[in-house]
Amino acid sequence: MKNGNILITGISTGIGKAAAIFLANKGFHVYGTVRKKSDADTIDGLKIANLRPMIMDVTKSSEIDALKNELKNVELFGLINNAGIAVSGPLKYLAEDKIRAQFDVNVFGLLKVTQAFIPNLELHKVKHGTAGRIINISSVSGRMVTPFTSPYAASKFAVEALSDGLRRELAHSGIKVCIIEPGPIKTNIWEKAINEDTDAFIHEYSGVLEFRKDYIQQTIDNALPVDEVSEAIYKALTDKNPAIRKIVTKNAGLFKLILKLPDGIIDYVAKKKVKLN
Repeated sequence: MKNGNILITGISTGIGKAAAIFLANKGFHVYGTVRKKSDADTIDGLKIANLRPMIMDVTKSSEIDALKNELKNVELFGLINNAGIAVSGPLKYLAEDKIRAQFDVNVFGLLKVTQAFIPNLELHKVKHGTAGRIINISSVSGRMVTPFTSPYAASKFAVEALSDGLRRELAHSGIKVCIIEPGPIKTNIWEKAINEDTDAFIHEYSGVLEFRKDYIQQTIDNALPVDEVSEAIYKALTDKNPAIRKIVTKNAGLFKLILKLPDGIIDYVAKKKVKLN
């Protein structure tokens, strides 16, 4: 239903913003959440028909409830859980509050939003004969962990598990649950990462520090354009039998082969990759 209603979280920047614009231009009526009024004003300033910014922080139950009440009679063709943050650094040194913040947004926020708007997906079936769909934005890091991305990867592993559970538990209702797993994508998350250093790198992992910056820069240079993810989201919404998981990265086939290697080999390659020696 290419003129259906879509709710997508986290459209201030990056994948969320690009996907919201892409879907609105395809004819969907898009409700996109942002945390700040200034971000909503920026989205409004784009003057894109069918794209309406809404204030909601996925970590605040009161804001989720307020938006749930505002949209209680709106049937949703798609719920796209995109809002997320990335915490990086050595687990040995990372503060507990940073790791909790990672899970508050990427895991608990996703689950609370999904629970709040499942009735809207079911309402779509009542009005149109087919239930809405849930699209969860995970990551290739939800399938394999590289050094210093463990909190982010752990949150995305949790997203993968929640998605599998939701898909199986909601099958009777007709709600399909799809997972998009982006690799490196050209968004500002990488510029943030390249400037995010910790005291731990200066001391125990000092040998990794400069290489880490070079590695992130290489990642930026080789990242896919963000519209590749928008296309994958669109297919997950519109294909009659969408893929349960869709990897969006260069050399996706090679990545799938790597996942089949013994853990010991992957550990060795990861150590060499970030020069942990």
